[in-house]
Amino acid sequence: MRPIAQLARSFVRLEVDIWVSLARVVARRPDTGGGTPIRYAGAVSAVIWAFIVVSAVEIPAVHLLIPWPAARIVALALGVWGLLWMAGMLAAHHMYPHVLTAELLRVRYLRRVGLDISLTDIRAIRHDLRAYDGAKSLQLTGTGDQTLAVIIGSSTNIRAILTEPQTFPTPQGDFTVSTVAFWADDPQAAVAKIRAAVLDRAV
Repeated sequence: MRPIAQLARSFVRLEVDIWVSLARVVARRPDTGGGTPIRYAGAVSAVIWAFIVVSAVEIPAVHLLIPWPAARIVALALGVWGLLWMAGMLAAHHMYPHVLTAELLRVRYLRRVGLDISLTDIRAIRHDLRAYDGAKSLQLTGTGDQTLAVIIGSSTNIRAILTEPQTFPTPQGDFTVSTVAFWADDPQAAVAKIRAAVLDRAV
């Protein structure tokens, strides 16, 4: 029963995240905490928009095809819910970017993952494109000096190498790693900003 309970909690948490993200879009309040956002939504926006368009087309099509009034109402409700769900997923990718402040880099995936890395703990930051297998958004890779990868669209393109191994709490448990990899829509600009912030912090 325990895996079922964990799965149920994950679905509930995701549902809450979707609606909170839609509310943030309406209120125009991305969660940046006053820091500089580093966007990652571009890697998946086109795919999510495709699902949104297909869902929008399906709603009237199914309504016309189903002859029973009660079934039409159920199909309409499910269709609208699905459309809003996909819009919320798109919103979540935009409302919770990575954030760079004067003190830390917060690597994120939606509301689920937030890895806070102090700028003083970053030894090197570089552009490094890598692809990953599997559907998980969070993966541990390597042996010895391990890497925690926060994956968008099956890839990461930035690696932050730490001065020493650090432990990060995540929805999958605590991971002690020497490198954090993540995706940014504009990796060159992101690396330049992070390097500048690290140098400013070191002065």
